[in-house]
Amino acid sequence: MELPQLIAQFVETQNTYDSRTYTECFTETAIVHDEDRTHTGKKEIRAWIEDANDR
Repeated sequence: MELPQLIAQFVETQNTYDSRTYTECFTETAIVHDEDRTHTGKKEIRAWIEDANDR
């Protein structure tokens, strides 16, 4: 199955822990709900994924 480019990029960046490129998969107004917390916008999403990748 061939995934849309954005989804393939999202999966690749998760698998390689590439926080910068991972964040580019989201819009400036994106909202992520994870671990009972809400992260809004690229700045918060990048901080969240960098912290998660460091664990």
